[in-house]
Order: sequence, then C-alpha cells, then structure tokens
Amino acid sequence: MKNIIVNFTIIYLLLFASSCTKVDQIIYDAPTPTSAIKTQADIDNAIGGIYAKLNAWDCFKEQSFTTLPYADDLSSTATNNTGIWAARIGVNAGVANSLNVWKSFYACIANANAVIGYTETTKITDAYKTKARAEAKFLRGLAYFYLVQYYGGVPITTTVFNGSTELNPSRASVDSVYQLILSDFKEATIGLPTRLVQPSSEFNRATQGAAYGYLAKANLTYANFLNLNNRSSESTKYYTDAKAAADFIINSGQYSLMADYSKLWDVAQEKAAYSEVMFGIAYTRDAVTTNVVSEGSGWAAFYNPSTRPNVSGNGALKTGNGVYKVQPWFYERYTTGEFVNDYRVETSFLTSWNNTSAKLSITFPYVPAVGVVVGASESQPYINKYIDPNGVALQSNENDLFLLRFSEMYLIKAEAENELNGPTVDAFSAFNAVRARARKANGTVRIAPADLTLTNAPTKQAFRMKIFDERGLEFVGEFNRWFDLVRMRASDDKTTMYEYQYATFLPTLVAGLPTYNGTTRTWSTGRTEKTNIVPFDKKYLLFPIPTNELSVNNKMIQNPGW
Repeated sequence: MKNIIVNFTIIYLLLFASSCTKVDQIIYDAPTPTSAIKTQADIDNAIGGIYAKLNAWDCFKEQSFTTLPYADDLSSTATNNTGIWAARIGVNAGVANSLNVWKSFYACIANANAVIGYTETTKITDAYKTKARAEAKFLRGLAYFYLVQYYGGVPITTTVFNGSTELNPSRASVDSVYQLILSDFKEATIGLPTRLVQPSSEFNRATQGAAYGYLAKANLTYANFLNLNNRSSESTKYYTDAKAAADFIINSGQYSLMADYSKLWDVAQEKAAYSEVMFGIAYTRDAVTTNVVSEGSGWAAFYNPSTRPNVSGNGALKTGNGVYKVQPWFYERYTTGEFVNDYRVETSFLTSWNNTSAKLSITFPYVPAVGVVVGASESQPYINKYIDPNGVALQSNENDLFLLRFSEMYLIKAEAENELNGPTVDAFSAFNAVRARARKANGTVRIAPADLTLTNAPTKQAFRMKIFDERGLEFVGEFNRWFDLVRMRASDDKTTMYEYQYATFLPTLVAGLPTYNGTTRTWSTGRTEKTNIVPFDKKYLLFPIPTNELSVNNKMIQNPGW
C-alpha cells in the first residue's frame, strides 16, 4: 500500500430551505493538512474526513456497491449496460472497481489510525478522547469488515502512517482481521453515544447502536466463516456473541420498526427513518457539483426505468436510467407461496408506471385489466425503493444508503439462535417480529406473510433457508444479497448459498426473458436474464486482489482462481 495519503477534510454544514431536503445534513469537503490537527475541533473535522471517504464516488456512492448487484443472483442490467461484472466475462484483478474499493477502504483505515494517534498527542478532555477513539475505531472496524468480506484476509495496519510504516505488508489471516474488527466494534459500543442522546449536529454519524449492530453482524459472519471452513466447534462463541449483541439492541429501546415499511423509502421523511436505520451513508442534493463527486446519490436514477418521469434529478424529465433490473425468477419467488400479498413486494418492486409519453408501461409479471392499452412492455421488474422527484442531477439525489436497519437485528438473532439450538421458540419469535411488521402494511392489516412455525421450518437447515429467503425480500436493493450468498450455508451444511443458487437452483429455471403477448394477456415462460446466470465458479466467493496492489507489493498473494 505505497503512498497512502491521509486526507483529512473540513466539515461544512449546509442547511437548505426546501422541505424535502434533510436538516442537519453534514457535507464533507476541502482537504486540510494533517499539521492542522491541534485541537478537539480539528480532530472532529478529521473524523468527518473519514465519513467523507465513505460517502465518496470510489466508496459507497458508487464503486463499492455498483459491483454487488452485478455479482449477486437477483439483479441484472439493462441490455445497453451489461458490464463485465454482470456477465462475469473479462472480470480480472485489473478491473477498476476492485481497485477503487480497496483504495477507498484503506484510505478510511489510514484516516482512522491517524485520528486514534492524534487523540494521544492533542490536548482534549478524557471524555472527548474516549468518544473520538470509539468513533474512529468503529469506522476502522467497518472498513475492515467490508474488506474481509470482499477479499478475505487483508493486510492489517493500526498505526499512524509515517516514514517507518511498512509499505509492503503481508496479508493477515481472516481470523486476525475478524479479531481486530470485533475488538474495534466492542470499544465503540462503550465510547459512542446512544441514538437518543446524540447531538443533532452529529446526525448520520455512528452511535452505540450502530456499533452493537455491526458487532452482531460481524460475529454472525465470522461464525458462518468458521462453519464453512470445518471449524464448527469454534463457531459457538461467535453465534452466542452475535445473539447477545442483537438482543442488547432489541431490548435497548433505542430503535423500533417503522409501522409502515414503505415510509422507510419516502425521501421527504428520511430523517424519521433513522428510528429504524441504525447506520446509513448520508447524501444530499448538491446543485453546485452535480457529477460523480457531488454530495448526492445516484440510486434513484440507477434503479428506475429510463421512461419513468419525476423519480430522480436525471435530465429534463427527471427519469431513471434503467441500469439495474431484477431477475424475473426473483420477483416471482416473492409473489407465490407464503409471500402472496406481502406488502413489502408492492413497496419494493416496480412493475407498472405511466411513462414519459403518458402511456402505460409494464414489466413481468404485470397483467393489465381487460381493455387497458399497454404502451410498452419490458421483461424485468425494477427496484422501487429509491425515488427523489426533487433530485438535481443523475448522481445528486437525496436518498441515503441504509447499511444497517433494526429489522436485521431480529433476523440476526433468529439465525444465530437457529445455528446454536435449531428452530426454537426464541428463534421463531425474533423471525416473526419482522413478518408482523410486514402484515401491518399501510394500516390495513393483512394475513400474509404468516408467522413461521415448526410445521414449515422443522429443522435447522429448513429454518436457515427461510431466513435466507426472508432476508432476500426484506433487504432487496440494499446491497445485502451478495454478502448473504457467500456467507450463509446451504441446507447441506457444507456449501455456500452462492454455490447452491448457481450450481443447483438457477440451472433448473427456464432460460431467457419473458415477453408479453398483448392479445392473450400472458407472459412467456423464460425467467432468467442470461448475463447474470453463469456456471458456478468458487473464485467468485471473493473479489480479486487489485493488480496495482500486487505490482507494488511482492508479499501480496492473489485470491484463488484469479
């Protein structure tokens, strides 16, 4: 990791008059030299620099996660934007996305290490020192948590970068990386404020709840790793710790499930969503810099059709650009069986809209009423969670990226308890809390999805598959799917869900995309878009170590298969 640059930034607080913009939105910009770190305010500005890197184009804004929808099994891309990740063709260690992900998270780590170091040399109160260290360690743990999931064992650095820093570190073991992650999150749980007492000026920054939430998630993921590597005797401790951390949050009174699932995605009420959102990446409309380095997000454009108006800041008609689409089989999975009439489906997916020509556009599997004229039909549904009619550019919309929600604490608890003891009353109770919220719909209670019972999940393996399916719907479009595929075991207890999906399940589906017949008002039988349904290859369980890193560090070893 040669030439690591510690790039601190000054915080600017911009308040907008529009009722649809979030208040207390913190904007990070303008580099400042590390020699300026002399006071408590300087350290706080430096912490803001870490958040700035997380918000940036080469991290969560685009590069870190544009790869994930392409790499999972539920998403595909528009035919004019298939990309090498979608087809897995041409993906190699030289792909820019992988390099940008690597660099951005290590920049966060370098900045966090610097903040931790400066708390020892700057005149600050003991209380502030505890908080600053905790926040920096949370952010460092977060960066390493994503790195270890993407790449496996990665180099560990925990000191301020200086002239004596090792420029060619070896890859640490996965175990060592997780021990650092867990240690960082544990310290963060002690030093960070709770959500209810967090100053309004620090809205969108880490809280004790975020630290406990990621502590639960990291313990669960590490326990999964141990099981998949024939080390089940070691996993018990981490499943136990995952459940304990999730339980702490569930019983803390700090968070609650929003009664109406759809309100989570109402950009005009986004701040209220943080009663459920435990950690998110903040974005705001930026009319000054409207390109990829703007302070806004691009999800509203990426996930919406190019013919749907008033959904983002893209162009005069404020349309989407249709980059991400949903595999037909995935939508069908959640409109059949136990998920029929699940409110989350109609909230999360888009299958019909009035297009820019004021005509009806539809996608699979929507069938209009008799006599209704269809202006255009498409084969794949879209994600409907990200909409900002007041966006100012394609990549300058208000929508935050919710990385961790309270509903996940219930599903983590259910999964950990199931792995420890099988489908117990405790596991069902946690799981069914998520379904109970779904049944509330928008105020008119429904009967679906019904509570899960021993009848339909009688074994640990069966319950695990139910959790996998539930997570697929609850978090669709929130960048969890690929991580779930590569971390969770299939019902054979040996292989990943990724292998099960690509080697066993997906090959059974009818190949090709469905097409609509207006005369018969039916869709043809194809259920898969080919670029994302590829033969299983275990190398895709990890991303490649970037070529640039390999070329400057002769101790670095590439991941298998790449």
